[in-house]
Amino acid sequence: MMEEQQSDEKEQAEDAELRKIVNTITETNRKIDDEYDKKIKRLDEKRKLNAEDNEKEEREERLSAIKEKLTNLKAMIGDARRTGKDPFIADLKLRNINAKIKMASITNSKHDFDVIESIINDAEEELREAMAEEPLDVKKEIQKRLRETMQKETGKVSEEEN
Repeated sequence: MMEEQQSDEKEQAEDAELRKIVNTITETNRKIDDEYDKKIKRLDEKRKLNAEDNEKEEREERLSAIKEKLTNLKAMIGDARRTGKDPFIADLKLRNINAKIKMASITNSKHDFDVIESIINDAEEELREAMAEEPLDVKKEIQKRLRETMQKETGKVSEEEN
């Protein structure tokens, strides 16, 4: 009986030791899972921040490209005026563009950027049309009309036709 008792005590001691080991392993696994979850959350947050940074950089690049395109377009409008062309419509389309650019830079809305690019493209098209037009020489136009009027009234053709 003593041997059975010693054997039972030994088994109970082994069972108790096994339970301790199982509890220790379970606790360790729980801690590992918790740490793993924390690291996963940190990595997800970093990914989100990186994605937001990339989007912000893309928006800033798009905004700087728009501003550069606008500067070039305004310079072309100035050159057109100096050559005697009439880029009034192109200039008119660009009147409120600075306010729209500020709004787009604040809202960072794709729609706002698309609207700005559309306006700039329309203004470029109007400028191309203005550059294709023949410049209006007021002096020649007046002379032409005066000759036509004189011809109608007198019935004589003017000898000075330039």
